[in-house]
This record gives sequence, C-alpha cells and structure tokens, in this order.
Amino acid sequence: MDRREIQQHIFDTLGKILVDKSVIQEQDDVKVSELFMDEEDFADFFADLQSGFNIALPNDVKSDLSHLPEKPYYNQLTLQGLVDLILVQMKNRKSP
Repeated sequence: MDRREIQQHIFDTLGKILVDKSVIQEQDDVKVSELFMDEEDFADFFADLQSGFNIALPNDVKSDLSHLPEKPYYNQLTLQGLVDLILVQMKNRKSP
C-alpha cells in the first residue's frame, strides 16, 4: 500500500466520523488537533486504522491524541505525519 492509498483510507475513516468534513477537504496537512473529535471519535478512528492496516499504533500516541489539546507535543501532528507513522508501523510489522 502506498502513501496515497494510506492517506485516502485515513480521509475515508475521518469522513465517517466528522460532521464537518471541510477541514479535511480544504487542507492536505491539517493538524490532528484541528479535527474536533472527542475521545469516542478517536477510539473509533484508531480502531478502524489499526484493523484496516493490520497494525498496532503506539498507546502513547493514541492516548495523547485523544486528550487534545492538553498534550502540546501531539498538537502539531498532521495527517501526513499520521501517514508516516502508519508506514513505519506497517514496515515494522513486516520485519522479523
């Protein structure tokens, strides 16, 4: 799976959750903190990504992102950064 396919899967998953989709339609590098999702939305989002890509995202990332904006480090994570994280997790999954 290439970067574009991963990005599209993320956008499709967000499209199922977000009421206002304009934030992902207007920007390519939207920050995760700008998505206005609650903890349940994040749980659904991460569950879909993990199952769709057959990966396990790091617990600290999932936990910190679901508590935005209290976590300043992950406030800067963009959707492109999430694509990078997924690519790394997929690569690590294939490594022995």
